[in-house]
Amino acid sequence: MPDRGAPAPGVFRFCRDARSAGTVLVIAGWAGVVAALWLLFEARGWIVALLALPLLPSLWELWRNPEAWFELTADRLRWTSARSTADIALAEIDHVLLVTRWDFSIRATVHTRIGTHHRLPAEVTPKATALEDALTQRGIAVKRQHFTVL
Repeated sequence: MPDRGAPAPGVFRFCRDARSAGTVLVIAGWAGVVAALWLLFEARGWIVALLALPLLPSLWELWRNPEAWFELTADRLRWTSARSTADIALAEIDHVLLVTRWDFSIRATVHTRIGTHHRLPAEVTPKATALEDALTQRGIAVKRQHFTVL
């Protein structure tokens, strides 16, 4: 894992932790709604338990706090997330496809010269403009596709 200090000159880094203010607010809000149903409306225990089940994976991620990072150096593209790790030489990359979906999220896929493709996990994908600028500075072709259904 790259250190979290200042990046070396010419290195593009993006890091994200599972413990963010947004994550904590969503978990607290959902737990508040479940508690209100139980305490104020006297909902049945099985209904409260069923509505509390979605909190378990979120609380587990908050407890583990997996770090997700993306790094683009002069010769390598690397990332690590909870479920995916990759290390690709820039010379092997043919192009990167940035797809804007209907919910305005960006999906990035690295296409290699030998025909394989690697989708960047959403948690390691930086803002599209910053990623596109960093890739073009290193001579990697970037293709954009807007509002695809798939």
